[in-house]
Amino acid sequence: MQIQESVLLAPYTSFKIGGVARWFCVVGDQFDALEAYEFAKNHQLKTFVLGGGSNILVSDEGFNGLVIKVVNKGIEVINNNDNDVLLKVASGEVWDEVVKFAVKNNWWGIENLSRIPGSTGAIAVQNVGAYGQEASKVIESVAVFNKETHQILNLPAANCGFAYRQSIFNSADKGKHIIFNIVFKLEKNGKPNLDYRDLKMKFQGQSPKPDQIRQEIIAIRDKKFPFPKEAKLGNAGSFFKNPILSPEAYQALKDRVLGEFGKEKVDELEKKKFLDSTILTAVKIVLKENQLNLVKVPAAFLIDLCGLKNLQSGGAGINPNQPLVIINQTGQATARDVLNLANIVRQTVLAKTGIELQFEPELIGF
Repeated sequence: MQIQESVLLAPYTSFKIGGVARWFCVVGDQFDALEAYEFAKNHQLKTFVLGGGSNILVSDEGFNGLVIKVVNKGIEVINNNDNDVLLKVASGEVWDEVVKFAVKNNWWGIENLSRIPGSTGAIAVQNVGAYGQEASKVIESVAVFNKETHQILNLPAANCGFAYRQSIFNSADKGKHIIFNIVFKLEKNGKPNLDYRDLKMKFQGQSPKPDQIRQEIIAIRDKKFPFPKEAKLGNAGSFFKNPILSPEAYQALKDRVLGEFGKEKVDELEKKKFLDSTILTAVKIVLKENQLNLVKVPAAFLIDLCGLKNLQSGGAGINPNQPLVIINQTGQATARDVLNLANIVRQTVLAKTGIELQFEPELIGF
């Protein structure tokens, strides 16, 4: 395995932004991983594991340590019966290709997660969710290389600390593992998940197959999100998380919106809110009494409400088709431009609605 010095990270990110990694290597298996971590230990270096580069913002100063890019490949059926299939997927596989493979075989469980950029490993790290589905609902186990013990561990989903956009891999155990593969349990006789409003309207009275749902998801996403791999304007997908509110916090938001923007906007908010009692494990622990009344509020609505849809800062801008997305508007935006813009959005939304938006991409090297 070759360890390179002074490698520009911008080409490895969907934002096309980022400075130089002091050291950089490509890892395909646990032996490469062992060598990489031994090098980092001997040189007292911080490490960062890079997947598809689609949910990160790398600082203009780069990363003063060792960047480990995971490139392992492989999709393997490890169990197949009348009801379901276990699919073992290498973390370096492009996620949308995995969804395409499952849908082609008419297997249910990840079709609503179509057209999400990045590698498969990131799906577990972020516990990615979209259009009514969430990765943790179909993940059976995650195989990781522990950088401290140098062992390959097979972690069942129950030990991964999955919550809304969260796992142990981006919280309690952040930086401790390299994910090498994930086992997904997919159904052969599943039912369509049409919880998302646009899907419910599209397929009202129908029972669509996985491929039909996938095509509709692709159409919906392409109207809103510039797909990083194909987009001329670099981006990291959604930059802001949708706020999860207790009934009291949601009422406070409605009161603020009424005072700032009027009843019409309150009515619009009521139509756009999403009652969610299935995927918010971490929040449920805190709000057990109200767990059936939690409300997810679209951050895009709040950004648009505050008049920020066409905001720009330096070379970075808000995507007018989907305000959750910050784009590399000029192709020359810096990480500082993006962060300045994101902070303006956050401060404005907080001042006008009382809601503090949280960033979704991981900030590297800041």
